[in-house]
Amino acid sequence: MPPLAPFLLERIALPKVWGGRNLSQVPGIELPPGVDVGETWELYDRPEGSSRLRGRATTLADLLRDHGDELLGRGVPRAHGGRFPLLLKFLDARDALSVQVHPDDIAAKAENDSGKNECWIVLHAGPNARVVRGFKPGVTREQFLARAGGDDLGELLWAFRPEVGDVIHIPPGTVHAVGPDLVVFEVQQNSDVTYRLHDWGRGREVHVQKAVSVARVESASGARPVVAPTPLPDGGTQLIATADFRVRRYALRQPLQLAGDGRFCAVTVVGGTGALAWPGGSGAAALVLGPGDTALVPACCPRFDLIPNASMNVLVCDPGVR
Repeated sequence: MPPLAPFLLERIALPKVWGGRNLSQVPGIELPPGVDVGETWELYDRPEGSSRLRGRATTLADLLRDHGDELLGRGVPRAHGGRFPLLLKFLDARDALSVQVHPDDIAAKAENDSGKNECWIVLHAGPNARVVRGFKPGVTREQFLARAGGDDLGELLWAFRPEVGDVIHIPPGTVHAVGPDLVVFEVQQNSDVTYRLHDWGRGREVHVQKAVSVARVESASGARPVVAPTPLPDGGTQLIATADFRVRRYALRQPLQLAGDGRFCAVTVVGGTGALAWPGGSGAAALVLGPGDTALVPACCPRFDLIPNASMNVLVCDPGVR
């Protein structure tokens, strides 16, 4: 059987009470008509469904079952249940999401899932944009426990105005909320466990006891809690590197060749268009990359080229270093 080649993934669009239509502008995704979309899942492998390879009936779960090492790379840990380790999505937080917190891997075992380490890359920030991350300076755990689940919890939380290009890391146990007026690309462990502390009066279920059990009370320093980018020798920028994922950004006007390191990587277009090419058995093969598209490059692919049209801005996500 020939080795796995890079492939495009089909997305799913999820209506949400806090969603809107901004993903049709940034990054330019075609949305289903007549619904407010809060999330599009660009790469996923969950019990309720797995990403389908574009134009094929095969799913990511199928490839993991039959070609796991070729796809992931030897030694790359899987998520709970043997699933793909990452989940990638775009979020349109037209309104604010709930104040929430996620468990780590140990606590998430009780939910039969993985923990959730995540980050957001800000793609659009309107005039009312806001992010909540952690607590104001000086807040104690006792103060948090006294107000957890109450309408006055917000008085303890650290909120700031994000800017386009910001990278915001949300480790497990970090109390947070995204929105309103934001579009972000989210990179996360493959998990769907969320404990809500407060939902702005929308009437949805909250999970105060579980949230309190996993939340960490760490006061903000007073500075904007964003990750400092690191320039790379190949002209890209490393946005973040954690034990669970690494994210690089490339703003391209000329073709760029990237070498594989024996692990998978996912390439997501967040601006412009272009192509992804690689050496095939009978010459070069290529995928056309449109707005918002995600291509998965298997671990067994030794190198690939990113070829912009006029320009192309991509995020390259791969496993973290444990």
